[in-house]
Amino acid sequence: MDEHILANYAKSFRGKLYQRALGSDIPLRLSHRDDKFTWQIPPEDDWLQAGGRKESPVMDFRFDSRTEDRLHYHISIASEAGIKKLGVSRNGYLGFYLHAKVTDYWKIEPLHLSAEGLLCHLRDQRGYRVGAIPDGPHRSGDKVDLLNVDEGQIVTFLLKPTN
Repeated sequence: MDEHILANYAKSFRGKLYQRALGSDIPLRLSHRDDKFTWQIPPEDDWLQAGGRKESPVMDFRFDSRTEDRLHYHISIASEAGIKKLGVSRNGYLGFYLHAKVTDYWKIEPLHLSAEGLLCHLRDQRGYRVGAIPDGPHRSGDKVDLLNVDEGQIVTFLLKPTN
């Protein structure tokens, strides 16, 4: 692994993830139960999605370990209710969990270091890459993708450390 990547990313830090698509950075967002207006049952809060107009949330990347080509982190986000940890549902969707026990780390597969940050794939504990599944409609009218490790088009992410 590149020494600059190791120096800047093989440690704990705070940062933001963006989905990279067609040269643009799509912010990540947490779902809200009022996102949908055509479902009989409202969706839950805090599923990790890509899309919308707000900035990506700041996440804590707690360094766990590394291999020759992967960096391992426990990823969390602070909320009013406490610390929520990034995990995977039974059907492969990414979400932040407050009460469920999340013990698995996430794997960052570095692809390219740029002036903007680290282009990478995000992988679960099993090594499965995160993919995007189009989701709609949303009250905002924005294009939104669900993030999943079992289905969807594999996507690239931009990881930007925050100061």
